[in-house]
Amino acid sequence: MNRLIASLSAAALAAVACGGEAAHAAAPATPVTRRVTAADLGPDRAWLRLRDDPSTTRHPGVEEIAPLAAPGRFDGSLHLGAGAGQQAQAAHYFTKAVPLATVLADPLSYASYVDGAHTTATGAGPELRLPMFCHGAFTTLSFQPQKATDGEGRAGVVPGVWQHWDAGRTAIWRTSRAIGDVDAGADAPLGDFADACAGDTSGVIGLIANAGGVGDASATLDSYVDDLAVAGTTYDFAVAGAASARVALRHDTAGTAGPPASGATAARTVTGVAAFRSPAGGPRYQGVGARLLIDDSTDPAPGDLTVTVNGIAAAVTRTAGGSLTAEAPAAVSDDLLPGRTVAVPFTIARRAAATTAKGGGAGTMKG
Repeated sequence: MNRLIASLSAAALAAVACGGEAAHAAAPATPVTRRVTAADLGPDRAWLRLRDDPSTTRHPGVEEIAPLAAPGRFDGSLHLGAGAGQQAQAAHYFTKAVPLATVLADPLSYASYVDGAHTTATGAGPELRLPMFCHGAFTTLSFQPQKATDGEGRAGVVPGVWQHWDAGRTAIWRTSRAIGDVDAGADAPLGDFADACAGDTSGVIGLIANAGGVGDASATLDSYVDDLAVAGTTYDFAVAGAASARVALRHDTAGTAGPPASGATAARTVTGVAAFRSPAGGPRYQGVGARLLIDDSTDPAPGDLTVTVNGIAAAVTRTAGGSLTAEAPAAVSDDLLPGRTVAVPFTIARRAAATTAKGGGAGTMKG
């Protein structure tokens, strides 16, 4: 199963209070987040694609907001696809130049995904680029993911998984123009460029997400980018629709007949379905898993409950916050596609204790 967080692949979670409805939870707060939708791409808009430049001699590829859900907010991503001889870009420019040293004072990072089934370029991934001036001369700095280690400790670009890149001071970047002792087309840590490009005539003027246009002109690169964090702002590429989760009980039956013995309560089994839905125009989730958060007024121990999720026994544990949780030991669906629903049956059995069903459980769609 694609594990939550550990593999940075998407999963759907539902909170179950032995009944009730699971509501969509807000994403974790970030200092500044700007949502970028399809309406923000195009001529005279906040994000310019390569195809929006009438003077370009390059051949644009795919440049669009796509439903593939990236870890974090799970609301879509930027699709950059470069076929043979093509290049794909989306660029956002600042209202004024920002010193590179100031850019490095905030997190500088992004997430990327390479679809290996539609990519022939070896070890390549989408780049984060910073167009800038260094002592009055224009240059473009390009982060080199193939020379980096991602947030999970994987070296270089690994197709088929979302990877988070810290592109800060010690990360390796390439310059299009000679800077100091670094030749044009050569690499150095970003901090070296920041030290060399200080002063009033130096500064970063924007950011570019780029795929293709370098190396083998016959190679293809099908990639996705999200959560570009630059100069204190995280750019979240998102589709219009939002996924949701709902929990419904099918039946709730006592497991013992007659009154319980003195000091004891009746055993009980709750059977239900957790349904995850992405609407038309919503995100696409990969490797969908399910987790049940169980609220019981009698506060049972994990060993008092027997839980199955999608027909498979699930271990019950207690979270740091005190709730009981049971996670599906295997993926419940390959993908949750826009316009589709994934229904996950579950059972919760309590031994020799009464369970009071509660409504209004909280839920999330995240990983």
